[in-house]
Amino acid sequence: MATRDARPPPALAGAPTAEELAERALRRLLRGGSWEALANEIAWEAVRSTGVESSCLAWLPGLVEATLAQRIDGLEYVLDSARYSAREEHLRQWPHDLVGAETAATLAADEAGAQRLSRLYLDVLEWALQLLSDRLAPASNSQRPRLPRLRRERPPADPEVPELIADPLMHQQPRYGWEDRPKAA
Repeated sequence: MATRDARPPPALAGAPTAEELAERALRRLLRGGSWEALANEIAWEAVRSTGVESSCLAWLPGLVEATLAQRIDGLEYVLDSARYSAREEHLRQWPHDLVGAETAATLAADEAGAQRLSRLYLDVLEWALQLLSDRLAPASNSQRPRLPRLRRERPPADPEVPELIADPLMHQQPRYGWEDRPKAA
């Protein structure tokens, strides 16, 4: 019984791996900074937009960083799935275009990575905003001990999100290939 070779065909040997695509997506998200800097950015935006005391910046970035790390697991699987579906879709239309299919798959994975990490950024920002807002709220009658209330130093403002984060979520991305090209009869 012959075993199936798991390596891609020679023309596709240079295609990036899911790990490389995930690293590329993370570099884009970090914009030349570090993981710690990203956590500080999100924490700062949460503090700025809620108007709470800036002393929160002593403890909030650590919580944000831990939440980011917890939620990023599985990025490679999302990118692999996007690659697979884009590759299969391309090959259904152009069965012999392996290089084009791999290109479409890589582009789809890049877009999926940008969207997933943009959504992650927004989710963690919303989480941090809610955390701070809960600490501003008056104590409820629950039996659970509450953390000390925060005080507001400035009026609240709308959260601001970098364009690089918002853009992948705002636009419908096209599928790559020659969609307008007439198909062979």
